[in-house]
This record gives sequence, C-alpha cells and structure tokens, in this order.
Amino acid sequence: MSVIKPQVSNEVLSVDDFVSYSKKFLLDDMPLVGIKSSDEYIESEDFYKIEIKKSIFENSTFHNCIFEKASFIDVEFKSCDLSNSKFRGAYFERCQFTDCKCIGINMSDTILKNVLIKQSKLQYSYFDETRMTDVLFENVDFTESTMTEGRLKRFETKESRFVKNNFCKTMLNKVDFTNSELIAPIVSAPPIELKGAVINMFQAADLISLWGVIVST
Repeated sequence: MSVIKPQVSNEVLSVDDFVSYSKKFLLDDMPLVGIKSSDEYIESEDFYKIEIKKSIFENSTFHNCIFEKASFIDVEFKSCDLSNSKFRGAYFERCQFTDCKCIGINMSDTILKNVLIKQSKLQYSYFDETRMTDVLFENVDFTESTMTEGRLKRFETKESRFVKNNFCKTMLNKVDFTNSELIAPIVSAPPIELKGAVINMFQAADLISLWGVIVST
C-alpha cells in the first residue's frame, strides 16, 4: 500500500508552549497551520474540536488529554506519548504516527484517511466504530485493543500484533494477516468477521475452533 505522506512545509513555526499558543485559536475557532511542537509534557488539557494542519509534534507527551471531534490534516506525530488521550469523533487525513506510545488511547468513531501508524504501541486502545480508508499498521502492537463495528477500506497490516482483539461486526475481508500475529480474536458465532481475511497455515490451525471444528490428534 502507498499511503500519501503528510504535506508539511520545511518552514514551520516552532512553538514553545503549545497549550498557551493554541488557546487563541480555540477561542476564535481557527485552525493552527504550519507549527512544530517539541519536547513538551502536557496532561489533562482540553483541545476539544481543535483543527491542526501541516504541523509536526515531536518528542512530546499528551497524557489523558481531550481531542474529541478534533481535525488533523497533514500532521506528523514523532516519538510522542498520547496514552489515555481521547480522540473520539476526530478526523485524520494524511497523518503519520512514528514510534509513538498510544496505550489506552480512545480513537472511537474517528475517520482515518491515508494514515500510517508504525513502530507504535496501541495496547488497550479503542477503535470502535472507526472508519478507515487507506490505513497501514506497520510494526504496531494492538494487543487487547477493540475495533468493533468498524468499516475498513484498503486497510493493511505488516509485522504487527493482533492479540485478543474484539473485532465484532468489523468485516476483515481482504485484510492480510500472514506476516503479522493474529491470536484469539473475539468475533461473532459463526465468525463472519473473518470471512475473506487472509491468514497463514499456522494462524488457521489456531483459529479453526472458531468454526466449531474439532481437530483430532
């Protein structure tokens, strides 16, 4: 898959205090465009409905922050910690997450278009009712995260871990798990979510019991 990269200019404005800088844009309902925020630690701040475009966040921490119904277009997150932050109802287009820690992040009811998430930790995260188009998970740990009632279009995974995930009512047709781990998914009975998913012979041996098949030894 060829995910379109964020279109960020080399001439971005470095912001030393993102919380203070963003307040005037939030109050005026205006988008932040062309900024770079680095080496910040931010906790329990409210960025509800914030709009960010053509920007970079690097080596920064946003713990337990609110980004509900926010919009991110052409945004890069590099080596950031977004754990336990809430992005419910947010919109992402041409965004990239690299080497990020996103444990317990809530991405439910979001829209993701041309998004790359690589070398990142997404354990115990929530992607319920998420709509993904042209999204790639590369070297992502998605252990015990949920992705129920989602809609996937050209979703791809490479060298990632899908362990004990709740996929109920998310159709995995054409998703290729052969070079990733797929262990003990939670699905319907019968497992309609797995119809058309591409798996290898070892994964098939582990998943065959979901169809009520008993293998005799």
